[in-house]
Amino acid sequence: MNVRQLFEEGSAVSPVIGVILMVATAVILAAVVGSFVLVLSAITT
Repeated sequence: MNVRQLFEEGSAVSPVIGVILMVATAVILAAVVGSFVLVLSAITT
């Protein structure tokens, strides 16, 4: 098995990795926004 065959046969792996990366990005973004909102609410009270 050479490298070209490895990339051509991995057709089902790429969508899974894409979904995992999108979910991870959404979780990180939600954590950043949530912490920003909590800091702002703590400052204003």
